[in-house]
Amino acid sequence: MANNDYEMGSTSVDSVIVETAIGVDTVFKGSITTNKPIRIDGHYEGEINSDNLIIITETGYFNGDMKCRELQLQGKGEGTVICTSLMQLSATGSFKGNIATKDIVLVTGSQLDGQIDMASLRK
Repeated sequence: MANNDYEMGSTSVDSVIVETAIGVDTVFKGSITTNKPIRIDGHYEGEINSDNLIIITETGYFNGDMKCRELQLQGKGEGTVICTSLMQLSATGSFKGNIATKDIVLVTGSQLDGQIDMASLRK
C-alpha cells in the first residue's frame, strides 16, 4: 500500500497490491530491497529492506533482519525487526527476537518473545 494514510486493520491482506511475493511452497534465502509492498506466504530467510508494508501471512515464516515502514505478522517471525511506523501481530502471529517500532499492536492470542524498543524511533 503506497499511501501514508493506512489505518490499522482497514485493509485486508488480499486487497493490497503486491509486486513482490514469496509463494506458499517457496523457500527463499537472500536479500530483498524495495519500496513496494511484500507478501510472504512461504519461508524466507535473510534480509528485507522496504519503505512500505510487509505482510507475513498465516502460512508465512521469516527469519532474519527486516526494516520496513509497517509489518503485519499473521504467521511466524524470528530475528530483528525495525518498523518506522507500525508492527501488528495478529491472533495467529508469533515473533521471537528484537523489535524497534513507533507503534505496536498485539492482538489477543498473538505471541511475542523478545524485547521491544519504542523510544528510539519516536525521537
